[in-house]
Amino acid sequence: MAKIKKDYKQIFTIRGEEFEVTAPALFDDSTNELLYDEELDDKAIEMGNDLYREAHGFVYPSEIKKFREKLSISGRDLAALIGFSPTTIVMYENGALPTESNSRKLKDLINNKNSFKNFYEANKSSLGEPAQKKIEDYLNDENDLLETIPIMKIVDWFRIKNIILQKSDEYVEDLTQMKVMKLVYYAQAVSLHWYGKPLFSNPILAWKHGPVVQEIYNEYHGSYSIVEDLRSEIPEELLKNYNELSVNKKMNKVLNFVQEQLGSYSAWTLRDKTHNEEPWINTIQSSVISNKSIKKYFDDNFENIF
Repeated sequence: MAKIKKDYKQIFTIRGEEFEVTAPALFDDSTNELLYDEELDDKAIEMGNDLYREAHGFVYPSEIKKFREKLSISGRDLAALIGFSPTTIVMYENGALPTESNSRKLKDLINNKNSFKNFYEANKSSLGEPAQKKIEDYLNDENDLLETIPIMKIVDWFRIKNIILQKSDEYVEDLTQMKVMKLVYYAQAVSLHWYGKPLFSNPILAWKHGPVVQEIYNEYHGSYSIVEDLRSEIPEELLKNYNELSVNKKMNKVLNFVQEQLGSYSAWTLRDKTHNEEPWINTIQSSVISNKSIKKYFDDNFENIF
């Protein structure tokens, strides 16, 4: 039986209200009979739920997940803090519609740091010490990411990290120009997703081999390894820059996350990874990949990217 996908209009009744959704569905090519497809059907249902969320100002799953990631706690911990049943937050993150009162409470805690701080102080006894420490680190961290970190400082952080890792693991390969281009791109994306702010102000360009920052290309054009000059000794000024970025909690969290998640990948693997992601795909060659497009894509797909 040949199957085809085509747009299909249907009406969903959600909490007594009707919402019209047009979404891809699976059909028998010969009989035009509508066929069951779990993935497509679930996406259509979620589109209907999103229309309901929009109509009633409900919190979105991505907003809950992003907030929980900022706190660095589990769904069960966040549920315990708020007074929900243990699996409630996980269900909401996976698309379940909250009640009106739960949505209102979550939106207030997510959007108002002072409200969350007061709520936490009144209810922290419901959490274990590890979760309390993580939340208190979040509340006490008043250091915002620097708005315009010089791009070469970030590159030097990855260069020094590469040398440090090589000293403890002989199989760690030299950092290359292509690889650091991709690491700073993903660092920018993580910063935009977690904090809503760019890590650096330099434009990211969509070149043939993926996202590129012109300043890095200019500095290392023609070089393969970009750490040879650090192998015998790391200059004091570079160490100072490395330490400066490392002591900033948010900066350190972003850079170490990217290093831990992607640092073991080859330059070509990262190149191919960016080629399968919308910010590069949807940008005209040699044009700027906008921070807006990066943030939207990573907000929508963060869990699947890393």
